[in-house]
Amino acid sequence: MFTTSTGRLHPMWGFVVSTVFSVLAFLVASYAAGAIAGDRVLLLEAIFRPLLALLLIALFVWMLTAADHVEGHYFSALGLPRAKGWLKQFTLGCLFAFALAVLAVVPIEIWGHTSTRFLHSVHTLPRFGAVLLSLLAGALAEELVFRGYPFQHLEQGIGAVGTIAVFSVMFGAVHLANPGASLWGLINTILIGVLLSISYLRTRALWLPWGIHFGWNFALGALFGLPVSGLRLFNVVVRTTVSGPTWVTGGSYGVEASATAVVIVLAGIVVVWKLPLAHLAQPGMPLPETEHRDSFSGIQG
Repeated sequence: MFTTSTGRLHPMWGFVVSTVFSVLAFLVASYAAGAIAGDRVLLLEAIFRPLLALLLIALFVWMLTAADHVEGHYFSALGLPRAKGWLKQFTLGCLFAFALAVLAVVPIEIWGHTSTRFLHSVHTLPRFGAVLLSLLAGALAEELVFRGYPFQHLEQGIGAVGTIAVFSVMFGAVHLANPGASLWGLINTILIGVLLSISYLRTRALWLPWGIHFGWNFALGALFGLPVSGLRLFNVVVRTTVSGPTWVTGGSYGVEASATAVVIVLAGIVVVWKLPLAHLAQPGMPLPETEHRDSFSGIQG
């Protein structure tokens, strides 16, 4: 019931256990960061997000060893192979996300109004460094959970389509706790989850979705000075105030809760699906004992 014929933990149980571990890692990282940073929000994020990523890596590596009997190549097995092309895929993800962010902001300039101010002080540079660290580590942590070990094992159990649906809905649901969350924000976040999931399946690595995830958040928060899923703490150099119809601006949640962003994200899904992307070699990834595939074979690349 719990293990396969070769003694590995069954993929469905791997999904369940790794999801529980992810929640525990979140709680531990939150408590530790809160105890150290207190009410200093940016410092808290700069501690919490890297700590969460490290805890997730440690827990998933332990599961790869104990449950999947993987020996070595742990980062490859997690979806982070240092194979030829990894940096190209990460960079492509960042540039692609920047382009999507620009397209998402254009409707605000057309139908709304923006007011931008630049923030300068002796604290700007270290605060920008904290933002960069937070966004990089935060995007990695979320990809490790939503496209990493738990995703990979659930896919072995139910196939690509069902796994995309489950994790995209979960990805949207966890953002409902953010300030200003709305129905449009939920829809867009679920669609972004689909985009990132397809990015992983097309490359069988986390570099592309990590780049897209980081690039999108960095462009909106650090470069354009807009809210990132309702959060303003990343606006340390540029802060932009927007006004106009909520269906364009997304309200306090930001452009990710706008109706116009739906079109942009859907276009992004089509582009990622059709791009000539290559699978990266994953020497440590255990092969499933039974290939579970469904009719959505075009995702596989």
